[in-house]
Amino acid sequence: MLLDVEHRFAFEYDAYISESFMELRLQPKTTSDQTVSSFVLAVGPPTRVHRYVDWQDNVTHHFTITRFHDRIEVSSRSLVDTHPTVPPIASLADGVPPRDLPYPLLDFLTFDGPVPLTPALRAAHKVAAPPRDTPLGPLVQALGHHLASRFEYQRDVTKYDSTTEDFLRIGAGVCQDFAHLMLGLLRLSQVPCRYVSGYLHVERKGREPSQSHAWIEFWAPSHGWVPFDPTHERAIDERYVVVGHGRHYDDVAPNKGIFRGAARETLRAEVRTVVSAAKPLSQLATETRPIPLETFREPPTRRAERAVSPLEDEQQQQQQQ
Repeated sequence: MLLDVEHRFAFEYDAYISESFMELRLQPKTTSDQTVSSFVLAVGPPTRVHRYVDWQDNVTHHFTITRFHDRIEVSSRSLVDTHPTVPPIASLADGVPPRDLPYPLLDFLTFDGPVPLTPALRAAHKVAAPPRDTPLGPLVQALGHHLASRFEYQRDVTKYDSTTEDFLRIGAGVCQDFAHLMLGLLRLSQVPCRYVSGYLHVERKGREPSQSHAWIEFWAPSHGWVPFDPTHERAIDERYVVVGHGRHYDDVAPNKGIFRGAARETLRAEVRTVVSAAKPLSQLATETRPIPLETFREPPTRRAERAVSPLEDEQQQQQQQ
């Protein structure tokens, strides 16, 4: 499936800030299950954008703005051909991976950040886990079924920095929370597993916005990394687009950064995915573009009237409909 993915967000500040640094993980990866044809990144106010590949081969962009500003906008657009070859999870008869794992896999058995090792997590594992001799595939299915039956998908009850402890206490959350708890349960079962950030294409009416998505991959000795979506209790298919891999969300957040100044920050974001009729390119084409937002050498005595950006204009039109 050839998917056109657009991800846009804007940070607004209620006072001028003097300096910003931001790191982005928005460019999908070319893997055995998908091929990226093109990626266009736009950033405003205009600044030089740098690029590197991190320890998990995630493409990472970063930039600094060193003049006074009260808004940052970022827009990315990707064309991705998805062609997953996922083994049936029920057929994975591997036992739990041995303890003498290759060194690179050890990171994916650790508990830290949003997946802490707590008494509540141990208690949840005791309830959810099947017998120890259960083959790997049925083990993953049993844990996924427990999450689906025990927890509710619900927005705005957890935050971007919520932990598995919060999810267990509330009993509801979003895909990020389902993925983190699945990681914790698998790691207590001694199964290396990693967090996946990306997008899930769902057919929607008109230009109704979509969302970014999160799921997990577990390591099977016979197949390597195998994906599973605990939010929907299923294997992935051609509607899924991978952006990054990490130990948890903190490793692959779409954006993170810091700024200098006494201001309140507000984030607006949206994602759109559509099936594309374009012809895939034979080689990856990338481009970086500026978004013309104004900056100042000195903080203005009062906030200047600025033109409405394309993202703001579209959001205002949607609110009026």
